[in-house]
Amino acid sequence: MATYGEFPGVRVETQSGGITGITIGEEEKLVLFGEASYTLDTSGDSDEIVVEGDDATLDVSASSPEQINALREADTKFGAGSELADGMREAIANGANFNFLYGVAVPREFVEGEVQTTQTGSLDNLALVEHTGEAVDSTGDTLGDMGISVTDTTDGDLSVELRYNGSPANPTEEDTVFVNPLTGEYAADAAPTGDYEFSYTYNDYSTAFSAEEVRGIVNENETGVYVALSDSDSVSSSLQSEISTLRTNFQLVNGVCVAEPNDNELLDAANTSAENGGADARYDAGNYGSANQSVSEEYFYKFAPGREEDVVKTIAGGVGGLFAGNPISDPVYNDELNGYQSLEQTFSKTDADNMRGEDIIPVRSGGAIRVQGNRSTAYSSAGTVAADFFTRRITDRVILIGKQVGDNTIGLINDEDTRSRAARLIRAELRQLVADGLIKPNSETENNWRVEVYEETTDRNEVNIDISFTPYGIVKRVDETITVDTS
Repeated sequence: MATYGEFPGVRVETQSGGITGITIGEEEKLVLFGEASYTLDTSGDSDEIVVEGDDATLDVSASSPEQINALREADTKFGAGSELADGMREAIANGANFNFLYGVAVPREFVEGEVQTTQTGSLDNLALVEHTGEAVDSTGDTLGDMGISVTDTTDGDLSVELRYNGSPANPTEEDTVFVNPLTGEYAADAAPTGDYEFSYTYNDYSTAFSAEEVRGIVNENETGVYVALSDSDSVSSSLQSEISTLRTNFQLVNGVCVAEPNDNELLDAANTSAENGGADARYDAGNYGSANQSVSEEYFYKFAPGREEDVVKTIAGGVGGLFAGNPISDPVYNDELNGYQSLEQTFSKTDADNMRGEDIIPVRSGGAIRVQGNRSTAYSSAGTVAADFFTRRITDRVILIGKQVGDNTIGLINDEDTRSRAARLIRAELRQLVADGLIKPNSETENNWRVEVYEETTDRNEVNIDISFTPYGIVKRVDETITVDTS
């Protein structure tokens, strides 16, 4: 059997310049990015929105990774009832390891009086706080609801409602503006008489993703899972860009996000509030091919539906815990999520099949909430390698085995003995993965894995390592024929 350890990535042991052992890590570092509780700091030259947990004596900053030693610490650091505090608890409930779990509060920024001169358009920012109540007022030093407000500089205030079906249609009611908070797009019932001035608060995910402290969580030769507790496609795109950079440096991170809704259910006047903005986010599964879905990568995974019922929170924390906490030998498929009661939307089988066809992992809720797959957003793309999370985890570890052996070959004499020794070490690990049932064995008729270590023909100081393997598939359907004997 392969030697496994309770850590992320692959480690080698060396002695006298040679490798004496290779250990494969079963864990994943899990990093959650999401909204904390916030307050308005008025002590400086300009007002600033800052993180405020339940214990005000703790110095918790946005874009700074935090770990917890107990569930209650999620509240003390990020604020009880906040998206991030709940996400940390839900990740633990679904398998995440305390030792490798990090929470990063996204910065919140507010904008006052952003000028727009057209009837329809896009705001300068996206991932807006989904609230149509009072906006931040820096003149009066008040946080308000951190909501969205719109004023015509000539005619006065307009009513604001939220929409999630892509670019909003123009409202039919006078003095009304529809805003898609995920994309920043807006549509008014008419062009402004003067100018439209928008005031709003937004979550700056990209700053959190690229923070230096965050970039150092998953080290070279380690594996991890980054989860944005958001269903904005632009947030997903920003996260994918950061992960791409990390993977280039052998910080082998996978990304998980909620797919962006492309529809909404409108609420009647009696059920409309500043908290819901008059609409609930929904998915039109039959027409999702035209939705905002800009990420297509074999190391990135999106799922839907992702919102809990009647709250502006997602179940991404629990999904992240499931992905990071599952044993490497156990695929994520039809797994039940713990800690949730119901979703904002229930998918039928047809809905689930349609979303799966768009490389979105469907989540079904019928008694229990289950994640029905682990395919990547590039699953259907031609040439995709390791197109599901189960295969990706194995592939990433094989990459690190080859990389670590290669690193320890540097500085040795480039002769046949050195290259053969490197090949033997890698082959030994692949044989163990075969023995553990993670990759297929070679046979007389099938060459399912191979290792070649050879000198580069154009550079005698360079050694190439080629590794190929075939993973096992996952049972996704069982066909049955049942005969009932009535005699």
